[in-house]
Amino acid sequence: MGASSFKVSFNLDEDDVTYFRKLFRRARANAATTDEGEIVSSAAGLVTLMRTKKNTPRFILEAVGSLEDLAKIITDEDYRPPKAIRGQVLGALAYFANPEDLIPDEIPVLGFLDDAIMIKFVEEEFKHELWAFRKFRKFRDGAELKPWTKVAGDRLPGRLDEMRKKLRADVVARKTKDAAKGKVGF
Repeated sequence: MGASSFKVSFNLDEDDVTYFRKLFRRARANAATTDEGEIVSSAAGLVTLMRTKKNTPRFILEAVGSLEDLAKIITDEDYRPPKAIRGQVLGALAYFANPEDLIPDEIPVLGFLDDAIMIKFVEEEFKHELWAFRKFRKFRDGAELKPWTKVAGDRLPGRLDEMRKKLRADVVARKTKDAAKGKVGF
């Protein structure tokens, strides 16, 4: 019999969402007393574990990119998010720094399920920031064809600064638009 796949979907009710919000807020509060490097390192370690663990489900591998990008928002020296955003992202990443989450990661197939659910919540919370970071990274990667030349090297910081300012304004506009529609974050 050949391999097959099937779709499993489920809805989280308001109690479930409330529970995950509570976990998220607790992790955010704990972030204030946890070393920033430790938080980012733990999140990066979870990304590596998810990608290298045998039999990690595809939907989890697809979700892990957002967690990786959130960690990069903190470590990318060119992106430089505002202090408030940086703190919020660190708070979100702090959840993934907790080795004692709902389902132990060692349990085959299901071990990362709670992490994947939380990644989806965090992804929704930071959708505009993730959009801006990915756009910034793409811009930077294509900004200069000859970055090793003096002219290009001198021009690049100014171009990155302009892009950061534009993206900041775009993020604010997107959040304002969501708020007007009654869409609030996690």
